[in-house]
Amino acid sequence: MAAPGSTPAQRVAQITGASAGTISRWQGDAYGELPPLEVIFQLEYLSQKPIVSRALAQLSSHRLTPIADDEAAGECFVADLVKITGTAAQTAGELSTSLADGVVTPAEAKRVLAKAAEHQDVLTGLTRKLSVVANK
Repeated sequence: MAAPGSTPAQRVAQITGASAGTISRWQGDAYGELPPLEVIFQLEYLSQKPIVSRALAQLSSHRLTPIADDEAAGECFVADLVKITGTAAQTAGELSTSLADGVVTPAEAKRVLAKAAEHQDVLTGLTRKLSVVANK
């Protein structure tokens, strides 16, 4: 791994084997050069921060979520039921508050969307756990 005190560019060079000049072009606004996808994915994997992958998923209205472990399928589904009920109620409550005056403002819509996304994440987690059980 990188020596203590090394710069992020030096760490990227060690990981990817790219030259300092190439990395400089990736960093600078003056150049239109982007790092190759294999470099992006390698750095995302090592850092466990899928920033570009998450952005690409959002461009097509998808959400990047961790894959459920097979061991998670053995968990109690009652906890999932509680989570789903809670996030559904929060989403409905936020929408209800937004509709109180008959008009949904952009700020209110953003709050409802955030609650709906949380609910969707919980549903996605349950779907993955149920898929593991269904495929046994």
